[in-house]
Amino acid sequence: STEQKNDSNEMEISTEQKNDSEIFGSASSALLENINQISSSTSLDDPTSPQSKARKWLLEQDPFRGSLSTSRSMNRYTIAVIYLSLRLPNIAAHLVGQEDECSWTGVTCDAAGDVIKIDLQNSRLTGEIPSEIQYFAPTLEHVDFSENNIVGLIPDGLYSLRKLINLYLHNTTLTGTLSPKVSNWAELNNLYLGNNELIGEVPKEITMLRKLRFLILHANKFNGNIPSSFNEMKSLFYLDLSYNDLTGGLPESLSGCTKLRHVYLDHNKLSGPIPSSYGRLGGDWIIDLTMDSNQLTGGLPSKWGDKKKLLTLKVQNNNLRWEIPKDICKQWVLDGNGELVELGADCNICRCDFCRGRCYS
Repeated sequence: STEQKNDSNEMEISTEQKNDSEIFGSASSALLENINQISSSTSLDDPTSPQSKARKWLLEQDPFRGSLSTSRSMNRYTIAVIYLSLRLPNIAAHLVGQEDECSWTGVTCDAAGDVIKIDLQNSRLTGEIPSEIQYFAPTLEHVDFSENNIVGLIPDGLYSLRKLINLYLHNTTLTGTLSPKVSNWAELNNLYLGNNELIGEVPKEITMLRKLRFLILHANKFNGNIPSSFNEMKSLFYLDLSYNDLTGGLPESLSGCTKLRHVYLDHNKLSGPIPSSYGRLGGDWIIDLTMDSNQLTGGLPSKWGDKKKLLTLKVQNNNLRWEIPKDICKQWVLDGNGELVELGADCNICRCDFCRGRCYS
């Protein structure tokens, strides 16, 4: 029987040995076929795997086994695999005695009983994301596993979630690369992958996400060039690529993102000039622009228009030689002409009155 333990990360499964006919005899063939379709035979044959444990629980210990539809049973199997793979603490307490899996920890369903949201933020998770999450591809819109100690790669199954609107995997310890399969997330609005250990290039396919508003990849180990075709991302509002190992030039296509308000490109290895089109970033309405601590040359564009909403501009610790344009000096909030409250610049290029005592030497 299932036993609840306060500090257990495992679901206690009966150790009584049974042959396959005893275990599976009462289960519908449709259910077993569905399980075999989303889980590999290797994992199911390993009695220590999350998949094998979840199947065993579903077929032997679930109090409602045999009384639910195949789709309901598959929901329960998939969620149990997710709990076990991510090592949700005290897992037995989340499964025992609850008929409706839509009331399980972190699970939200729509009126039809389909799983649309899984939120396990800050739940002391220490395992890996299982590919079985792909079972919810037709309906799942929101996934939040952030603020945990999740390890391993982003599984292929996650890229199958074509209905995703929000994906929050920030502040974990994910490794590996970000796949070109991100193009599958056509409905995505928010992608938070900051503060992980992801490597490789930022896939150019990420610019195919036309509905994306927040793209946050900071504090990883991404390298290579920034993708060049941002101009198609008409919904992009917030871009954070800071604290990586990105090289090459600044993408001029960013100027085509007319809804862009917050841009953080600092602390990389970006080089070359700042495109003149950056004076029109955000359709002449940019709030935060940080490009400091790179290897940029030249200077800021001479025309910055009437950016009344420019609050933060940081370009210090580069190789800039041109003087900060007077258009920017006029934006200082205390002069009453704009809202600029923070200008980060090296002293040798800043002649604005407010640079005195505030510049970087």
